[in-house]
Amino acid sequence: MSELIWLLVPEMIGLVITPAAVVGCVLLLESANAVRNALAFGSAFLLVYSQIAVAALLGGAGDPSATSKTVSNWVGLIVGVLFLVVGVVMLAQKPKPAGATPKWMTALESATPRTAFVAGLALGTINPNIFIMLSGMTIISSSHVGIGGALVGTALLLVASMLDFAVPIGIYTVLGDRAQKGLSAAKSWMVRHNRALGVAVFFGFGTLFALRGLLALV
Repeated sequence: MSELIWLLVPEMIGLVITPAAVVGCVLLLESANAVRNALAFGSAFLLVYSQIAVAALLGGAGDPSATSKTVSNWVGLIVGVLFLVVGVVMLAQKPKPAGATPKWMTALESATPRTAFVAGLALGTINPNIFIMLSGMTIISSSHVGIGGALVGTALLLVASMLDFAVPIGIYTVLGDRAQKGLSAAKSWMVRHNRALGVAVFFGFGTLFALRGLLALV
């Protein structure tokens, strides 16, 4: 079991680092019904990740013979290559004008819990971290830990994916309005450096996953 947790560390870190999720959550904490909106937004992401997890578990993630190590390594390698490709595309794109606000962020400024949930579903579905979740479930499927270990590994991945929401919501809940200045500053910084953050995330994790898969296959 300890070996599985160690193998899942890159996936857990990757699921934690989701700039769009953090920005969306902080933006909703500045709206009316702040906590309800942020919780609805985060629960939508959780639903998307949970669907992947349930599908993998039902497909045999707890069965020692369900997936071979070779298949798991290939999945990790493919995810890494996809991330590198996206990183190259982002790097090649012309930077957006300074101060330009993405449309989805503008829509969240007047969100209700229902519209926040719908926005979360949309962003969660196109979120590249679903491939990281898939990679993690493939590792679990090939780990030979049984259904109990598979459930623990899956829970760790889901908890990691929710830290993007739990941390800002927790800070806001404890500090209230005093947290607004710090959270707003963090959000503004992430928006200004959105392109650089995206490139760094895709190249960083793309290289990590690709090298890990490649080294395991050779």
